[in-house]
Amino acid sequence: MDTKRLEKEKAFHDVQYGEVNVRKNAGKYYSVTYHLNDRYNELIAKHSDGKKLLEYGCGKGSGSKQWLEYGAILTGIDISPEGIKIAKEAISKTEYDADYFVMDAEETDFDDNTFDIVVGTGIIHHLDVLKSYQELSRILKEDGRIVFSEPLGHNPFINLYRNLTPKMRTEDEHPLMQKDLDLLKQYFNTIETEYFILFSLLAVPFRKTFFFNMLYKFLISFDKLVFHIPFLRKYAWMVILHASNPKR
Repeated sequence: MDTKRLEKEKAFHDVQYGEVNVRKNAGKYYSVTYHLNDRYNELIAKHSDGKKLLEYGCGKGSGSKQWLEYGAILTGIDISPEGIKIAKEAISKTEYDADYFVMDAEETDFDDNTFDIVVGTGIIHHLDVLKSYQELSRILKEDGRIVFSEPLGHNPFINLYRNLTPKMRTEDEHPLMQKDLDLLKQYFNTIETEYFILFSLLAVPFRKTFFFNMLYKFLISFDKLVFHIPFLRKYAWMVILHASNPKR
C-alpha cells in the first residue's frame, strides 16, 4: 500500500469537498460533457434495478439519488472522510437509504463476489490502475460489470492545459493511456470503450451565446464521425469504460 500517495489524495479531496473548490476554474469545460453524462447514466440505468451497486470514489454522493432512483442497492466509498461525511448527511435528509464508507478503492474491505455493478467518474486515474482492476474483478459477481467515465492522456493540447494548471489536480493523477485500456483485457471478458469530446471542446468559448446548443450538437456529430477513425480515438478528452464478466 502506498500510504504517502493515499494520504495526499485524501488531503486534496478533503479540501475539495470542503469550502475550497480548487477546480472551479475548470468548470467551463464541463459545459460540453452533457452527452457524455447522458450515456454514462444510460448504461448504469440499464443494470441497476434491484442490483447491488458500488460507487467508487463517490465523493459527496452527488450521484447517489440518481442511482437510487434507478432502483440500485447503493454503497459508496471514498478516500476522503469529508466527502463521506457530506454524503451521509445528504442521504439522511431524503427518503432513500445508502451505505457509505471511508475506504481505499485499491484494497477494499468487501468480500469476493459482492457487487453486481461498480461505477465511477474520474476515479481510476487517481489509482494504481493494475490494483484497481484486480480489486474490481475480485469484488464483482461472476456476471458483474463496471461503468467508468475517465479522462485520457494522449491529447497534447489537453495535456498542456493540465501542465499549466497543476493546482487543480493531485500530483499522482495520471489520465489513462492506451496501455491502461488494454490492461482491462486481463481482467474482463467483455469490454466496450466509447470516446467523447475532441472538437466539441471548441464550443466552450461560446457556452454563453444563443447559438451554443446548435454549435455543440454539430460538434458532437462531427466528433462521432472522427471517432470512426481508430487512430484518432485516443485524442478524445474522455472515455467510458464498460466491461463485464470479470476473469478469475
